[in-house]
Amino acid sequence: MNYLAEILAFNNWIRYNSGINKSDICLWHALMYMANRFYWKEFNVPMLTLLSESKLTKNDLYKSRNKLKHFGLLDFKERGGNKSTIYKMNSVVSLYGTQNDTQIITQDMTQSMTQNVNILKTRNKKEIIKEKFGEFENVLLSADELQKLKSKLGAETESYIERLSSYIASSGKKYKSHYATILSWTQKDAKNSGGLNYGSNTKKLCTEYPE
Repeated sequence: MNYLAEILAFNNWIRYNSGINKSDICLWHALMYMANRFYWKEFNVPMLTLLSESKLTKNDLYKSRNKLKHFGLLDFKERGGNKSTIYKMNSVVSLYGTQNDTQIITQDMTQSMTQNVNILKTRNKKEIIKEKFGEFENVLLSADELQKLKSKLGAETESYIERLSSYIASSGKKYKSHYATILSWTQKDAKNSGGLNYGSNTKKLCTEYPE
């Protein structure tokens, strides 16, 4: 597939499909970008990564994913356990025609680009939405906060989210910022272990949780 041709064909196609909303568009672009990086083969992506890349809520992502599959634009296969979902993007050009078939001209291309810019602007102006994570779905984090935690903690991100989820459920405590709480825990853990060493099995986890 040709990345630019697929984007132009998609932008033209959505103009004639009122059932496609901004969430669907954002998810398609996020998945198409990843598909291009994997040379149009099947690829798997963690839910946290996809939420961060698309800037969607988990509920909107599920709805848009099913809708795009209904239109034949993608296929996906969920796997059990902690395994991430496998995705395969389908060619819009093959499904709905090329630029010439739909008589797209240079002016249409400019309008499509402007539409994408406006979508990004609208997305950036949205109120920050926090999703629920953890086994008890009581850890609230925005997509930006998740991305920051992943950058700081790497593979330990999920572990800290689950620790916080269990602690809130068992203690009933409330925190103004779950993101700040997790960072506070990591600092306390680092102090107990003499430095950040997420790959070590001997680090001492904090037992007194900060308010």
